[in-house]
Amino acid sequence: MKQAKKTMEHVIKTVEKSAKTVERPTIEEVCAKVLENVNILHNLPKTKNKGMPGNYLENLTGIPTSSACLDCSDGEVKIFPLKLTKSGNYVPKETIAVTMLSKDSLTTHTFEESKVCQKLSKVLYVPYFRNGDIIQYFTPTIIDLRQEKYAPLIETLRQDYDAIRKHFVETGALEGSSNIGKYLQNRTKGAGKGAPKTRAYYLRPLFMKDFVEMA
Repeated sequence: MKQAKKTMEHVIKTVEKSAKTVERPTIEEVCAKVLENVNILHNLPKTKNKGMPGNYLENLTGIPTSSACLDCSDGEVKIFPLKLTKSGNYVPKETIAVTMLSKDSLTTHTFEESKVCQKLSKVLYVPYFRNGDIIQYFTPTIIDLRQEKYAPLIETLRQDYDAIRKHFVETGALEGSSNIGKYLQNRTKGAGKGAPKTRAYYLRPLFMKDFVEMA
């Protein structure tokens, strides 16, 4: 466990260093600004751009637009939609995209060495609910995998990654592996019919249900 924690700290330092090429707020600074907007109704008409609620939140919180690996100087921000059940509970509407999957990286990199680990090392998760053209952000949750309480989560994510990796190494393909993983899965990502098929890592709704506040 000590070795794993040391490795995770190395991952965090590496991605923090790369994120500082542009002046960026910290996760805590963004979290504070999101909290200022919780329960405020924002008029954001629907468009074909599914990323609009995330782009809007970036503007609200001062996250600069760029191709950097991380949104913040010390981590990532993940926004995801909620749906309201008949019983009146908010639940995740869909999975959360983490990062693209590279077959070369999957073959050669352990979980701690992978980009998916870098992306998940410290994340601010922001749920939101849409009602027509109105969206409402909910209380955000910070998950910092350096914290001891998340050691079981790290282990589960590692097992999920290793299972995906094992399937690919043994079969030479990723087709049929979308059902692998408790929290982390891989599946196709693309523009639709006729577009080149690529794959990406996603967090299943179960992850949000187990670790992220929904109201």
